[in-house]
Amino acid sequence: MITHRPSAKSIDEAAARWVARLDAGALTPAEETELTDWLDSDTRCVGAMARAQAYFVSPRMELAMRILRRPPAPSVAQWGTLPRRAVLMGAAASVLGAAVLVRRPAPAAGRRYASEVGEVRRIPLPDGSKITLNTDSVLEVDYREDSRTIRLLKGEAFFEVAKNPDRPFIVQGPKAQARAVGTAYAVRLEDDKGGMRVQVTSGRVAVELPPPSPPATAWQALERLWTPSAGATNGTHVTANQEAEVRIGLNAAGVEEVQVSLRDVAPGALGRSLMWREGLLSFEGVTLAEAAAEFARYSVQKIVVKGALAHERISGLFAATDPAGFARAIALGLRIKSKREGDVITLYK
Repeated sequence: MITHRPSAKSIDEAAARWVARLDAGALTPAEETELTDWLDSDTRCVGAMARAQAYFVSPRMELAMRILRRPPAPSVAQWGTLPRRAVLMGAAASVLGAAVLVRRPAPAAGRRYASEVGEVRRIPLPDGSKITLNTDSVLEVDYREDSRTIRLLKGEAFFEVAKNPDRPFIVQGPKAQARAVGTAYAVRLEDDKGGMRVQVTSGRVAVELPPPSPPATAWQALERLWTPSAGATNGTHVTANQEAEVRIGLNAAGVEEVQVSLRDVAPGALGRSLMWREGLLSFEGVTLAEAAAEFARYSVQKIVVKGALAHERISGLFAATDPAGFARAIALGLRIKSKREGDVITLYK
């Protein structure tokens, strides 16, 4: 069976007609389906659509409109009458269209791992990398030929990354991501707004904005192509014995932005803060309320601190899943009282 491949001329004509229809108003669901099917029918359709859109927004609008609404495709000479700037826009759009609009099969869902409250789980990965998943945490692993992506959905994890310059290792949070090649670092989600903390024990990690999510429809992809974007920065580089804190704040114009602060951490202090990997919690000068909140991540038993005691500062090494033992030790050390009612332990004077 012989299949006739459409000519470039006919594809350009169809692209011009689609842009004119889009300009005339919103497409019906049936028309959107028809446009999607046409874009998927030939790899050249994407570039042709982008070129037609580029001519539509060119400075010579009246000429572009005549071209778009005339049934025959314009000749090379007719295209050449457009200003050089418009021609360059068309060429650039063709390249960008190929990068942005080419449809690929949806990737298979990543494998999900979760830990129970009080559980620390170790997960080996196919390339030799290792994950230590902290209490009550959830992540998804998505390994591809050119990348290794971990989506941290809840909690905290420590990553020991097998070095591979051709496959960056990326841990994605809601608002930022931590990208490395071969290193060891921990990532913790701090709040439901997208706050995140990254602690690096070896190597270097780039904390940066994640790439934009792929457009759901062909028209959304074209719309993105013509929408100015602030773009991602090169990120903040975090090296060994440093930690970065990601906060979601507002800039001077009142627009939400990702803010990253960086600080040095003494090697010993960083190691102690990661002792949860061994089932231990290390506190150095934290308030009693902060320690109680940390214990709440590892047990159904909750510690309630009454009054000014919440601001008392403590230090010490404790078993993460033994809040009752922690409460007894604190009561003894601070000469205060402790009582337990069901799953609630109260510290008071």
